[in-house]
Amino acid sequence: MKNILRQHRKSKGKKKAKKYILFIFTLIMTTFAWFAYSKVLNSQLNMHVAAWDMEYFIGEEKKENPIGIEFPTLYPHMPEQTVTVDILNNGEALVDLSYSIQAISIAGVSYELVPEGKQPTTENYINIEKSVVEEKETGEVVVKGKIINDTTKFPFTLEIEHSAQVSAKNKAYLKVTANWAGDNDELDSKWGYTVGKYFMDNPKATSAMSITLSIDSYQANEEIKGGTVTTEGTYLPTGFTQVEGTTLENGLTIQDSSGNQYVWIEVPKTEKVYPTAGLKIRDFTDEEYTKIENDLHTYTSAYRNGTTYKDEYYSDEATGLTREKYIELKKKMLKSVYKNGGFYIGKYETGYETGIEAKPRTSGSATITPNELPIIKQNAYPYNYVTCSQAQKLANMMESGSYNTSLMFGVQWDLVLKHLENKGVKQSLLRNDSKTWGNYSNNLWSSTNADSKYAITGQDWVIGPYGEKKVNGDILLSTGASDTFSKYGIYDLAGNVWEWTLEYTSNETNPCSLRGGAYNDRISNNSASYRYYYYTTNYSINIGFRTALY
Repeated sequence: MKNILRQHRKSKGKKKAKKYILFIFTLIMTTFAWFAYSKVLNSQLNMHVAAWDMEYFIGEEKKENPIGIEFPTLYPHMPEQTVTVDILNNGEALVDLSYSIQAISIAGVSYELVPEGKQPTTENYINIEKSVVEEKETGEVVVKGKIINDTTKFPFTLEIEHSAQVSAKNKAYLKVTANWAGDNDELDSKWGYTVGKYFMDNPKATSAMSITLSIDSYQANEEIKGGTVTTEGTYLPTGFTQVEGTTLENGLTIQDSSGNQYVWIEVPKTEKVYPTAGLKIRDFTDEEYTKIENDLHTYTSAYRNGTTYKDEYYSDEATGLTREKYIELKKKMLKSVYKNGGFYIGKYETGYETGIEAKPRTSGSATITPNELPIIKQNAYPYNYVTCSQAQKLANMMESGSYNTSLMFGVQWDLVLKHLENKGVKQSLLRNDSKTWGNYSNNLWSSTNADSKYAITGQDWVIGPYGEKKVNGDILLSTGASDTFSKYGIYDLAGNVWEWTLEYTSNETNPCSLRGGAYNDRISNNSASYRYYYYTTNYSINIGFRTALY
């Protein structure tokens, strides 16, 4: 977009307008839209992964996204005024850029943004024109839009231009340009008076216009792995690969460069799941986070069953997180679930080492800082004898690049159960009686996995398959020891070891939450959905954890 200095125009009819010093500017941007460029249209769906490592600057000042912009002095015949936002991509992938408006006011009045083809619901509104993609002579692809271009309502125009994409470790821009030609006496006078009066009535006002806009950045051109009619498809985090033979139907699985595996948990992005939050959240305010969480609680109500447990900070000692870090992590989780239509969890309970030389953990292991590297692989020893805070720190150690790994929040555990229900698992097998697919004390099963391990009463590990369990008894198994204990690619969600979560029990004495039951529990008391509690320093042979990725 060229910056043009408008020529000062003189005429008798402008004398009235010149009586006012006008401070008016207006800024509007289209409601959210993707602007990805391609010279050849491709009918194949592409998935967009939220790009996590972006920075934004106006001049030397770093800005948080959404970005607030103010224009203090704007008037007829002024030089075009431009505000430029520098966009830095610190990540390792090409990123698509788009934008959306969160809020705008002119002379202290908020305006409704009305996309093309829609009708306004208030008197104060601005019609939005569609943006277009252009290729400059340099080959750079940009998106241009006329935001204010209604000459029957406004004496000024506003345009926006931004880079369509930004490559890895590179910089792009978004700029907005305002112009007031001063060639409409009636509108010049009307708006001059409006803005002049606003400043007289509000002597402390610093700008005629304020706007909050969101710059959205998404990794480009990554093929969908799976997909459903309710979401754009699952997202494949950078640095992870899809495990061959796995699909959304049988348990879509990805792995990192070390072979740690995660299964996709779909949370459909539909009005049915988000009746209160809706599907158009862009700025993620505290109020909107609350709506998302409440909608997810309603969606999974069968597995909450009136519980007083809640995803709420309770102490550094219990969670291994400060209050600020807990709240930040929870928001990241909710935002990722909402935007991406789901999240990943460990295919197996988190374990450690798999070789014969590995030594099982003992009751003394929890009295020192855990030093065994956590893994999420089949046939590993379950990572037991850890407190909840130790488990959170270990989960955070998993290789994840710019993504987050942590214990599951309570709502995530419930979403896993709802996911399995949607896949066809009967609710009763998840809520009431999980002995047909979990390792518990009072059920019978068979394990023939040649690379597995077992420990009778949890002690003295034996290398090799246990075989057929013919009588009730307490048999702790290595991770993924039997396909009997798997549902759609997820192993040992029911039984084997209890799993710590970040949910608060509402019990100050025993604030830490456990889910799923263990190898030495009886199904009459425990199932995959069952909640239990323990004190902050507790650790046990039958308590471990599972890692979430988002």
